[in-house]
Amino acid sequence: MKALRQEVGILLQDLELELFKRLRKVFAEALEQTLEQIDDLILNVRDPRFVVKERVETTLETLLGVQVRFKRRRYEDQITGRSIYLLDSALGMVEESQISPALTKLMLQLAMMMSYRNAEASLEQFYGYRPVCHETIRQAVLKTGKALEEINAERLRNPQGKRKAELIFVEADGLHVSLQNETRHSVEEFSATIHEGWEPRTEGSKDFRLVNPHLYRTQQGADFWEKASRYIYSIYDVDDETIVVINGDRAAWIRQGIDYFPNAIYQVDRYHLKRDIRNIFGKDSKATVELFDALDSDDVTGATFLAKLADAKQRLHDSDKAKACQKLINDLLDIPEATVDYRKRLRALNRPVTGLRGLGAGESQMSRYAQRVKGKRSWTRKGLGAMMEVLSWCYGASLNQCNHRINEVLSHVELTPLSIKHVVKKTVRKVTGVDRWNAGVPIKNAGRITSGGISNLMHRLDESGLPI
Repeated sequence: MKALRQEVGILLQDLELELFKRLRKVFAEALEQTLEQIDDLILNVRDPRFVVKERVETTLETLLGVQVRFKRRRYEDQITGRSIYLLDSALGMVEESQISPALTKLMLQLAMMMSYRNAEASLEQFYGYRPVCHETIRQAVLKTGKALEEINAERLRNPQGKRKAELIFVEADGLHVSLQNETRHSVEEFSATIHEGWEPRTEGSKDFRLVNPHLYRTQQGADFWEKASRYIYSIYDVDDETIVVINGDRAAWIRQGIDYFPNAIYQVDRYHLKRDIRNIFGKDSKATVELFDALDSDDVTGATFLAKLADAKQRLHDSDKAKACQKLINDLLDIPEATVDYRKRLRALNRPVTGLRGLGAGESQMSRYAQRVKGKRSWTRKGLGAMMEVLSWCYGASLNQCNHRINEVLSHVELTPLSIKHVVKKTVRKVTGVDRWNAGVPIKNAGRITSGGISNLMHRLDESGLPI
């Protein structure tokens, strides 16, 4: 085996890294010429109101960790007098930004999982140099968060949802987060996970995902439902036949949601309710077992459970636990039906319940938020709001929409396959010096030292009869 390795003369790691380094150079050339060709195309199809002022060279940090230098035209809008780079607008790039959208997306994804400094270190470790600093990553989050807030604000101003759904689930919860450099030490983030139920992740899978998930969040709890309901109405055409199921703990602000929809039911989150029962009566006590059985009874009014809870309280000897039990009873007195599993209540309304599952997506979502924004971290209100917007954007349906953006952009740029192939041919000729489409591998003739041993390997493969 040792002799065989000496004969090959290169390891896969060295081969992979060397090819990756050289392919990055080809990529840079291809992207440069493609961008400049699109800029030429825009020159020919633009509105005459845009007058060319100059061609400006710029640098773009890309996802492959290579800088691309290219020139594009700066125009002046004869109506507004504003300067604009039409190439940036056409391709969905932020003007004057020196970071590609794909690299920005990677930065955002890293920032969602770790601190800004750790995200910077991860990029540096991967690329072998530091393409962006932690402050650039933070600014990307702030700008993205602000843009998302503006998009949501526009949706709330004129909600005209058209999607129809028989059931809409709204799972609400709150999260307290530490603040820095603020008059208050913490702030509560109010959040709603909105979906239409569940479906298998893949055919036959026992793992499920939410159907059409959306996330809404705000730091303004006083008018949470005023805005959250408008957000929902911006997605759905809610009528009297639509049932909105609201799930959450016993917080008063969550209960208020039923007033904002024509046909809504509220369910006390059963995870929190069962947790409180265990804390009061003990994990495996007889009282806990009996109360859980009452929770699962067929009484859709909730009266059976509430009576059993009141009876169990009389047998408590610990005064603190008796007070906690009385508080629980007081919270539920006006809403005993909210303790009943929503599926039993829907069945009593002659609504189908096949495929419906227990609620708890809101709690899971809070855990995902907490992993990033809590712990040994504190935030400014602005920074926290931006991060929460980005997290909500990526955890909701907007992530799927984002993945299709590049296809939508390309659909507006009239580049035929022939013109794209022409660019690739031109790039290949310029990089390799070979003027034919089915050219060989240029690194084969680069020399053993220059290529790091790869040219020797390529020649040996060529001699073996393989089409290299």
